[in-house]
Formats: sequence, C-alpha cells, structure tokens
Amino acid sequence: MTTQKILPNFASELKDLLALEGKIPPVETWTPSRESELNIVIKRDGSWWYNGDEMTREATVQLFSRILLLDEEDYYLVTPAEKVKITVECLPFVVRLAEVSGEGRDQRVLLSTNVGDTFELSPDHPIALLENSAGEALPVVTVRRNLQALISRQVYYELADYMEESADEADRYGIRSSGHFFKL
Repeated sequence: MTTQKILPNFASELKDLLALEGKIPPVETWTPSRESELNIVIKRDGSWWYNGDEMTREATVQLFSRILLLDEEDYYLVTPAEKVKITVECLPFVVRLAEVSGEGRDQRVLLSTNVGDTFELSPDHPIALLENSAGEALPVVTVRRNLQALISRQVYYELADYMEESADEADRYGIRSSGHFFKL
C-alpha cells in the first residue's frame, strides 16, 4: 500500500474517534491487526509534517495527538484497526504556556502544550531533565501515559523565576507545585 493511500484509509478509521471530542482514547489497550508506516514527522518545535508539508489544520493535529502511543522507542498513531509508525525528532509535544498561582506550598503550576493539553505540574505530571543523544539536558514534563513534552525555552525561563533551593539538599534547585517539590 502506498503512503498516499494509507493516510486517507487511516483517517477514515478516525471517524468514530471524533465522537470522543477532547477525550483521550485508551490506545494502550488496543491491539490492531494491521501495522504500517507513514511519512509523518513531529519536529522538535512541535510542528507536524506529512510528506514534507506542514499539517496546519489544528483539529487534525489535535486528533492525531490523542491517538499517539510510545511503544518502547517508537511512536505510533493507533486506532482499533491499525497501528501506524511515525517519526518524532525530539518529543511529541512542546509546553508553550505556563501559569503560576499561589505561593509556597500552595503554589500551583498550570502548563499547556502545543496540541491543547492543559495540566497541573504534579506527581502525575512530573518535570525532569532528560539528556538527549547530543548530551544536552532538556527540561521535560510527562503529559499522559509515557508521553512527554519538551518545555520551551521561554516557559523554562518563566519557571526559573519561581525556582527555589531544596530544603533537603544544598545547591539543588527545583519548583514547587501541588504541594510537591520537583528537583531540577
């Protein structure tokens, strides 16, 4: 099957998923019988590309982001009928906005991604530093399941204004949210 035929077939299988509007389908529980590969690339800046052209329809990108699965080291778009391998240059999402409210133990950090996910920095959505293949330490946060987002440089610098020294370890800094301290 050619790449040109895969996307329309795959997209038609998504019709039932459109009814889930805003919800995250349980892709990790699906065991599709067909596997294929598609020339979709998620760039480091969070933009999605198909056959060399940027995907500019926000609704399509958001829908695809909801059916994204990380299986070991590979990323897939998954429907109940098909599992399609795609390429992710760095991480699939980018945190573009941060909103900090409260102070001290009552401080809350709300993060938003390029695909519309919004969540509070918490034990379910921890922040960490991840070393990439070039040896760079990248600030990341878990969005859902095992999918992570790169924290944009702008947001990282905004959050740096709220970093504080760890009470447990000297010269160790982090940020507080949801009653927890996240070391960086």
